[in-house]
Amino acid sequence: MAEPMVPFEEIPHTADWALRAYGRTLPELFANAARGMYSLLLDLEALGEEEEREVMVEAASLEGLLVAWLNELIYLTERERLAFKRFEIRELIPPDPGDPEPNGRLRAAAFGGRAEALRKYIKAVTYHNVAIQHQDGRYMVELVFDV
Repeated sequence: MAEPMVPFEEIPHTADWALRAYGRTLPELFANAARGMYSLLLDLEALGEEEEREVMVEAASLEGLLVAWLNELIYLTERERLAFKRFEIRELIPPDPGDPEPNGRLRAAAFGGRAEALRKYIKAVTYHNVAIQHQDGRYMVELVFDV
């Protein structure tokens, strides 16, 4: 029987926060990356799910799509003082590298509640060393957050 997969883990970083996220599928990877990001900010168990926001982003690369998705969530946290703990990836279309104007698309729902007190604020997700890898039947990515 296969061992259960850890969805994400915090990893050491000299100046900012960093996270490694995993998923058996790309949608699971994107959801686990978002959940991991919010686990750095607050206690997810104490957060309700009374708020839902629809998020749509486009990008020219798969990594760009992931960064745009997480940065859009950060924007919602700053603008509406919301944090999220559950994510439904409703559509994830990776960009076609053969297309002269590749455009990947993500449509998702984020569920959460009011973020009264955050441990820190994340300014942005960086592109530093972002590379989605697929091996041994799972996806993995390392993310660095500018705080």
